[in-house]
Amino acid sequence: MAQSLNFFVSTSRSPDFAISTHSYSKPMFQTPNRLLKLAKSPRKPVVLVSADNGQGGLSAVAAEYVSDNGTKPIVTAPPDSSSIEVDAVTEAELKENGFRSTRRTKLVCTIGPATCGFEQLEALAVGGMNVARINMCHGTREWHKTVIERVRRLNEEKGYAVAIMMDTEGSEIHMGDLGGASSAKAEDGEVWTFSVRAYDSLRPERAITVNYDGFAEDVKVGDELLVDGGMVRFEVIEKIGPDVKCLCTDPGLLLPRANLTFWRDGSLVRERNAMLPTISSKDWLDIDFGIAEGVDFIAVSFVKSAEVINHLKSYIKARSRDGDIAVLAKIESIDSLKNLEEIIQASDGAMVARGDLGAQIPLEQVPLAQQKIVQVCRQLNKPVIVASQLLESMIEYPTPTRAEVADVSEAVRQRADALMLSGESAMGQFPDKALTVLRSVSLRIERWWREEKQHEAMDLPDIASSFSDSISEEICNSAAKMANNLEVDALFVYTKDGHMASLLSRCRPDCPIFAFTTDASVRRRLNLQWGLIPFRLGFSDDMESNLNKTFSLLKARGMIKSGDLVIAVSDMLQSIQVMNVP
Repeated sequence: MAQSLNFFVSTSRSPDFAISTHSYSKPMFQTPNRLLKLAKSPRKPVVLVSADNGQGGLSAVAAEYVSDNGTKPIVTAPPDSSSIEVDAVTEAELKENGFRSTRRTKLVCTIGPATCGFEQLEALAVGGMNVARINMCHGTREWHKTVIERVRRLNEEKGYAVAIMMDTEGSEIHMGDLGGASSAKAEDGEVWTFSVRAYDSLRPERAITVNYDGFAEDVKVGDELLVDGGMVRFEVIEKIGPDVKCLCTDPGLLLPRANLTFWRDGSLVRERNAMLPTISSKDWLDIDFGIAEGVDFIAVSFVKSAEVINHLKSYIKARSRDGDIAVLAKIESIDSLKNLEEIIQASDGAMVARGDLGAQIPLEQVPLAQQKIVQVCRQLNKPVIVASQLLESMIEYPTPTRAEVADVSEAVRQRADALMLSGESAMGQFPDKALTVLRSVSLRIERWWREEKQHEAMDLPDIASSFSDSISEEICNSAAKMANNLEVDALFVYTKDGHMASLLSRCRPDCPIFAFTTDASVRRRLNLQWGLIPFRLGFSDDMESNLNKTFSLLKARGMIKSGDLVIAVSDMLQSIQVMNVP
């Protein structure tokens, strides 16, 4: 027999409120005070009640909105479908290990020479890749186009929902292409030349071009030059016209187009570099390419203010066919930290780019900055990716250092939405093993969190900008709380635009969240957010019909079984249902 919940709200001039529960030994639903206030609003939400029929039927809390003249909004239902699209790896995990075994933290892999083939991409998808990142600092647009086509083919042929993220180069100072070499080793005591000149003929030995014309003028003898966030260090010993002679003090591997920063007397030297535009002329061409190819995310490097994010979103909206490309802000500079909340509020998500950030602030401040960025993103309901040097040693070695494992586990404990591999998957010798480490550490720490830190409380501020959004927010907060208290097997959310799925993810419930959407692009974007398992499914405004069809399809594939307890919410009628799978 299905459990039942009856919930009634009247919004007449003398509002009444009643809750009743059946078949439970403890109260099932504690109504937030704010929801009571919303129920008393002069606007007219009507809460519909359906009771358990005693035969496994629905128990529902459904809300729809009535305008002041009493008319209901017309909602056009998407076409129905007799099939459901689900990731093959997720399906296998659910069949073998059940609901609680599913990984909540998402994984982003940078695609490079080591992983650009179709077979390599499939291996990453099987290993748990949720988002494929293409870095516009490297490769040609033709090369990136080929990667995008292969990811799309993988999704179509194999049933995955791997999203595509395009990362812009930005206009900060960086090295050139090393004359076509894949890397160069700088040894201790060697003298290298960093120059703004363009070499017409053969490049001199140990010479590196710099993209910033003011470089030779801004640096001074005695400055410390950091390559790629400090992976290699030099001291400026001489300036000769456009050439800057530098002594290697910390040896390491130089990679093409690595970021450069320089320090003087313990402080970052910014000079005219601070005046460089966030989006360069090359970035705009790359953005046009990303729009034309229909990527799911565009990550903007070295964001300094919310203005550039708003400008880019307007640009995308005007040129994109659907206008549904999400914009992520990379937090990797002092300016980003100064304007953190306004940047994140304007963006659709953020990336903690710790490598470049660590080159602009003292190293000991990076962990606190990461924690703050992750916290702000969750409070504002924006997905956040922790990136850079997670498993750096695995570029060359098959196992990570224990310190790297601890670093990964801390990001998972902070409840970041996603972790990202950079060089480890782009050019490393062991991309599949690096991904396996991220997956296994995530699973173990998530299980530990559920066992030892159940029902974690975090102050989540109200973020709704409208009355309807306030109702959605309160319903999702309550549904997540109910899911933890009742120890349900899964949360179901039926969403057209992904908003209510995102609100549920923000609550970080103990159970997985099955997000059903009719739109393929929404499904891919949801694949970045914590705890969401995105499905593509045609559905209507009839929640009982939707649930019955979903149960039938998932049971037929062995993904759920009779007796499983689920809570379902919907953004069409803004409803909550609690029931056992019949």
